[in-house]
Amino acid sequence: MLQRADAVKSVDPAEFTRLIDQLHSQFNDLSAQQREHLQYLQGWRFAYSGDYAKAIPLLESLVDSASDPTLQFRAGSTATNVRALSTQYEGAFLQLNKLLNKLPEVTDPDARLQGMSVAADLYTLVGEYDLGIHYAQLVVKENARGRGVCRGEQIRLDALCKSKRIKADDPSLPAAINACLQQGESLAANAIRTTQARLFLREHRLDDAISLLERHYSEVEQSRYPRGISEWESLMAQAYQQRGAGVNAQRMASRAVEHAVKDQFTPPLIGAYRVLYEEAEKHGDITSAIAYLKKSAAADKAYLDDVTARQLAYERVKSNTLSTKSQLEALNQENKLLQLQGQLDSKAAETSRLYIALLMLVVVFIALWAYRTKRSQLHFMKLSQVDSLTGISNRPRFIQLAEAVLETARKSQQQASVVLCDLDHFKSINDRFGHAAGDHVLRQAVIACQSHLRVSDIFGRVGGEEFGIVLPGCGLEDAKQRAERLRVALNEIDPTYQGERCQVSGSFGVTSTEVSGYELRQLLAHADAALYRAKAAGRDRVLPYDGKIVPQEQPDPPIDDELRNLGHA
Repeated sequence: MLQRADAVKSVDPAEFTRLIDQLHSQFNDLSAQQREHLQYLQGWRFAYSGDYAKAIPLLESLVDSASDPTLQFRAGSTATNVRALSTQYEGAFLQLNKLLNKLPEVTDPDARLQGMSVAADLYTLVGEYDLGIHYAQLVVKENARGRGVCRGEQIRLDALCKSKRIKADDPSLPAAINACLQQGESLAANAIRTTQARLFLREHRLDDAISLLERHYSEVEQSRYPRGISEWESLMAQAYQQRGAGVNAQRMASRAVEHAVKDQFTPPLIGAYRVLYEEAEKHGDITSAIAYLKKSAAADKAYLDDVTARQLAYERVKSNTLSTKSQLEALNQENKLLQLQGQLDSKAAETSRLYIALLMLVVVFIALWAYRTKRSQLHFMKLSQVDSLTGISNRPRFIQLAEAVLETARKSQQQASVVLCDLDHFKSINDRFGHAAGDHVLRQAVIACQSHLRVSDIFGRVGGEEFGIVLPGCGLEDAKQRAERLRVALNEIDPTYQGERCQVSGSFGVTSTEVSGYELRQLLAHADAALYRAKAAGRDRVLPYDGKIVPQEQPDPPIDDELRNLGHA
């Protein structure tokens, strides 16, 4: 029964659940090793249903105490994957290093497939696509029990999709789906179909995307896998909306939000909230539209923070691993030096000269190691303070610098102003020309603004396309004039990117300490209110804070008007 449950856990969820419940009813009759196996399957069951808090302790206790080394490795592989799913990235990468060190000793084909699959997934998660593809190809090559082609191709195709190295009509997609279906791995087959659906949407082939998603929706629902169901429904919502089927889009977006894993902010959830916001706005339901927009913005910011956290965790673990290796090398060198010193004790004059030389070598080695460690610390400090795309301060660093400047201004009773800028119709640029064009526009906008800012001004990226500026020593009128120069600078950006015209403009909200006081939270709230007024008044303008907090944003123009604004009428 244990072996049967293990074999069907990702193939037949209903049968798997029935077997686990039956095994629990016979728990007192199981041997110690059988109870460990059942504990592993129970941990896997919690992970599958999204209850990561229960899954991790069950799995990690087996890593430390299981009597079977193969079960220890499998539990470690699953725990690594669950930690990554629950955003505990540093723990995931630490555990991954242990797994990869043990991998050469593992002979069980299923355990090797699982360990290499987890490595491929995690490297793909942090954008190390070549490493992810490497481990996925090892899974395909070993092809344990005929399952390697399905699992390895699923991860490889996902990495190729995320790195934009594959098209929707690539023949390897249906071949991989058939390989999974032959093994009864419907969950993996639908994961590959999800990848193909994303490619169809990227290539604006809406009919193909909708046809694929509708044909297999019932299979995805039967999987009882919340994370996969939510992603599938989010893609359906986006496809329906782009086709103009607003009712279906709202229905699927609501389901995607309902099935999303609790406290997890993923691209499917962001996409679902965006669909609900745009549909509510289209129907004139401004209250719901604003509520969904806030949820979308909060999820988007949380996801961006999560991307940064996972990248920093990966770099931190990699750096610590290198540091540990350096320390071991230093200890080995020290041992060798002690042995040499013992051999040279019999030679007086020559020993003295060699001893001094070796001592200098140790000092140089320690100094070099200390230098490398300090440089790594400075590097990670910079990573944690700078927005990787634009090179300016990220949101936490901006807030830290802004509070320091405002405290200095308060003590000296000097004026200071806060400006918030939001790029107009930025989503249209991403949707029409791709995220590469959007990234280009963000970098050009930063360059244009920096040419009009002083060294003492604080400039940071506080959201996806939103920037904050603190102007010490500036009153409200002076700040309005400087914001107007920034607005003009944005309009003067060359709108051409790879032959496409991406017209750029920005809306600005301005306030000052003489109006809003020296509290940063209050200044940002008032500047944000002014920003909403600027957008509601037609965008591409500068407005000061007028004493009203609640924003009333004007709906975006119809898509045809947006295209005319972008130069594509």
